[in-house]
Amino acid sequence: MGCIISCGLKLILQIFNIVLCVAFLAVALFGILLKYSKSVVQHLLSKVFDQFNIGEEDLRQLTRFIIDDADYIAIILVVIGLALAALCLIGCIASCCGCNMLLKIYATLLIILLVAQIIAVSMVFSDPTLLTSLIVSSLEELLKSFGDVCYGRKMPSTIWNVVMTVNPKCCGMDGWGDFEKLNKSIPAQCCNMTSDACNTKAAQNTSMPGCRDKIVKFTTDNMMTFLYMSIVAILLKVSSSAVLCHASKWGDCGTICEAPFVYILGCTHRSCDARNLFVK
Repeated sequence: MGCIISCGLKLILQIFNIVLCVAFLAVALFGILLKYSKSVVQHLLSKVFDQFNIGEEDLRQLTRFIIDDADYIAIILVVIGLALAALCLIGCIASCCGCNMLLKIYATLLIILLVAQIIAVSMVFSDPTLLTSLIVSSLEELLKSFGDVCYGRKMPSTIWNVVMTVNPKCCGMDGWGDFEKLNKSIPAQCCNMTSDACNTKAAQNTSMPGCRDKIVKFTTDNMMTFLYMSIVAILLKVSSSAVLCHASKWGDCGTICEAPFVYILGCTHRSCDARNLFVK
């Protein structure tokens, strides 16, 4: 009975890791496309954003934001995608071939990720305003560099153009006065325009509200979604750890579980020899 349970748990772990491995490889592939084929990514983003009823102007700004800083985003996606895919591959091979060393490495990495995620979630949700404050303060720092060119890019301007353009439209953190205090040109969004130059008089007449309330509302509205996603991720890691512990308890039953994978992975370990099924 123990062997059957162990076999089932190992199969679940293998399927789980294979699915995640493919998903993370897809993330890495998207990063590579973003790096070397921006037109393909732009087409894909348009298809995705169409599903969320995003306005044409909002769609253009979001796509522009991603494409303008494609190199940085691509590197992050490729590194994270390949690293997590490698972790899933280690877990799959370890549970399949009964390699104790790989199982220990996989379990250790899983526990480290679990502890780090629990600490991060605890810090964020111990103070509901912490995440909002971090986002607001980060955007305030970016606002100081609005219009500036850094390494040939205008990332602060790109981010703030997206924030101000996505409905409902807004201007600066607390209004057009932010740009006047920073000696920056007033962007067209502050005058509710798309291309013409915006000046102080036009901004005063428009009275476009600041983005602070919109940012706070967006963060607050999505806090619970972030919490639920974090809880699901933590539960998946805990479940994987429990499967590893239970499967290792019945390690002597490896031949029953591992036979289907012997000829695929070419295992030479004694416990991976399918012929033992018939000898015993």
